[in-house]
Amino acid sequence: MGDVVGKASKGFLVDLAVQYPSLASSGADDQLTGPAIHQNQAPFPGAFSPGADDKVPGLIVLLSTTTIGARNGQNLANLFNVTGFTNRTTNEIWDTWIIGAPSFGKNVRSVLRVAVAADKNHDGVYNDAPSTVPDANHDGRITSADLKAFGVASNIVVVPFRISD
Repeated sequence: MGDVVGKASKGFLVDLAVQYPSLASSGADDQLTGPAIHQNQAPFPGAFSPGADDKVPGLIVLLSTTTIGARNGQNLANLFNVTGFTNRTTNEIWDTWIIGAPSFGKNVRSVLRVAVAADKNHDGVYNDAPSTVPDANHDGRITSADLKAFGVASNIVVVPFRISD
């Protein structure tokens, strides 16, 4: 918390671990992807764009200073590069995002919010993350209150930090 990250407003990482009731309920799959020539390449292809993640379909990742797409309401989960099943006993999945572009502000305070969307379609799989989170209270900022209004199945993790210049 309160870390200063990156070099030239890029070159920092977001690592997270998510536990599910079962691996099947996660709807997750392995991935190793990224922009340009790295996208959809072996051994673990995946898409790479803002929006709901095709490999961890319930994950919601918001960054308050996002300058792309729907800005602070844009789900960034599909920008994660590496996904793997790290503990099959505890149903834990690790996900890593390598921020390689200065799309999130320069020399600014930012807040990362991460949650797993509720099973809104009741199919037993946490695969209902939106591409954008609606502004439920219409205040122009997407916060934990908006995530709760959308519906989440997990805690909402909030991490403030500063992006370098």
